[in-house]
Amino acid sequence: MRILHTMLRVGDLERSLAFYTEVLGMKVLRRNDYPEGKFTLAFVQDPDGYKIELIQKKS
Repeated sequence: MRILHTMLRVGDLERSLAFYTEVLGMKVLRRNDYPEGKFTLAFVQDPDGYKIELIQKKS
């Protein structure tokens, strides 16, 4: 079995994206802001195709 997608709730989306892209070499696939739901989603992917969904809830 292979996990293809994982979701992580983060406190600081910009800092998290910097870590995943600059340190781990992943690329941002897409980023969506949902003002009505008060959260932002960002998806990053590594060269092997593994994806991580990062979610930041806004106050």
